[in-house]
Amino acid sequence: MIQGSIATRYARALYEEAKAQFVDDEIYEHLGVLYANMKATPELQIALVNPRISKDRKFQLLVMASGVNAGAWVKAGVAPSSESYQSTLYTCFLRLLLEHNRENKLRLITLVYQDLYREERKIDRVVFETAVAVDDSIVQKLIERVKAHTHREVECECRVIPSLLGGFRLRIGEHRYDHSFRTRLERIRAKLC
Repeated sequence: MIQGSIATRYARALYEEAKAQFVDDEIYEHLGVLYANMKATPELQIALVNPRISKDRKFQLLVMASGVNAGAWVKAGVAPSSESYQSTLYTCFLRLLLEHNRENKLRLITLVYQDLYREERKIDRVVFETAVAVDDSIVQKLIERVKAHTHREVECECRVIPSLLGGFRLRIGEHRYDHSFRTRLERIRAKLC
């Protein structure tokens, strides 16, 4: 599990309260969307730590990046305001982070929450990397084999990394398997040198 005292405390508190209110699945979804958006859009992370951007604007950015009621706002063509959403545990948590200037810890808090959620539900995160996109049936077979081997549920993320040249890399939890052509060629080169 990812460690970091402040992030861990916030994530654990959020997770415990989410379980008590039976919204842990919903918050897991929102944090997953937020994390993906933060990863895909580095400007979002920069905006969150920018002292010139108001807390209200940061809140709006976080709510939109989390996918909270996003459909209604996109249809209306407006950004969320303080009055345009329901006060939920998730939005209250975002406000709490902003009030205590912890927005710089949000990525780590997200990762810790996801770890807690997956551990309790016995879900393994699998990352399957290939040089070219693979058929869904191959991914489904992989998921079935991992489930049979680990006796746990599986969340699979597929990535296309052309620099692998061929083959694949697979990460199941903390275990890594590298059967890429690039690694094989590097090993041959190392033996020859």
